[in-house]
Amino acid sequence: MHTLKAVASSTLSLPADNYIYSIVPSAPGTFAAISSDDSLRVFEAADLDRGSVVSPATHKGVTALQSFGLGESHLLATGGRDGKVKVWDVRAGNGSPVVEMETAKKSPVLSVACNPETNTIVAGTELVSSQAVVAFWDIRSPQEFRLQYTESHNDDITEHQTNPYIGTLPVTGGTQLQYHPTRSNVLLSGSTDGLVNIYDTTVTDEDEALVQVINHGSVHHAGFLSERTIFALSHDEHFSVYPATDPDDASQEPEPVHFGDVREPLGCEYVAQLCVGAQGPYIAAGNKIDNRLDLVPLVSSPSWKLDRDNLWRLPRAHCEEVVRSVCLDEQSQSVFTCGEDGFVRAWRPVGESEAPVQSQSGSGSAKARLKEKKKDRFKPY
Repeated sequence: MHTLKAVASSTLSLPADNYIYSIVPSAPGTFAAISSDDSLRVFEAADLDRGSVVSPATHKGVTALQSFGLGESHLLATGGRDGKVKVWDVRAGNGSPVVEMETAKKSPVLSVACNPETNTIVAGTELVSSQAVVAFWDIRSPQEFRLQYTESHNDDITEHQTNPYIGTLPVTGGTQLQYHPTRSNVLLSGSTDGLVNIYDTTVTDEDEALVQVINHGSVHHAGFLSERTIFALSHDEHFSVYPATDPDDASQEPEPVHFGDVREPLGCEYVAQLCVGAQGPYIAAGNKIDNRLDLVPLVSSPSWKLDRDNLWRLPRAHCEEVVRSVCLDEQSQSVFTCGEDGFVRAWRPVGESEAPVQSQSGSGSAKARLKEKKKDRFKPY
């Protein structure tokens, strides 16, 4: 086991009694966050208190946040319960979106994915009038849909958190919509109807567009681990790894690997998410009673397993509050977390060369300068 140390924390100047839903990479060296006050904020990785408010009121109920350019763009996409998807340029400074789209029937948007290669934004909606829609727009023509899939799911395309430890929380988008890592025409969607669907989005006929359907159970998180591998995590924390089928390859696909309920083997109460770094995937497993978050490597060789011997522990984490989002930042060799305590925290390996702790906002904060040391290097990258 290795240990990460909290080297900075900030409330991002949020009003009291608010918490942070999600953080994602924005432009190089910066991150973006959406919060329960419906704001969109950006902050610097090197100093969490250096940031700005992109919009104080993005939506009437913000639910989803994604970077439009994979961490190298100034554009951010948000979705909301008002049925809208908005694109923000963090450099604009006027609090207004540069592009705005709306779902049919103003169905609440619960997840968002972006494909800058094709100028596409896709949204997954809540179930309204017996339809949960996967809607596509070209951001150059936001007034009309590029494509809609209306029959592939019969429940919300989102991540309702309903396990007994977390309770029912406001939803946020995440990995329930994700484009394939190398094939810009392939999209994955996951839903509380239990299905993970893989589409060829060049096909407009919905039945023919579906190239793979996985029945996993009410989907909390799902996404691509690699070009040929898919993961799925249910709301009761059952985790599985599935092969991604290739219609052009007639060879026998490997069998899926089912881990079952991972709470007992991971010693956790909930799984916050799955993070993929340069060294592979990690399951972020939280324990509120013990005040910790563990990043547990998911290794594939010689077979898929959870490598608890080499986990990275974030002691105290966000204390008794749930961790909502985790980012592995390759550039700063840090981990960033946010949670229901209303804080963003930065973490680095114990003993690694560390910059001074930034000025920290919020109760219980302190200022200190840490001596430079070199020891274990953090390995998620």
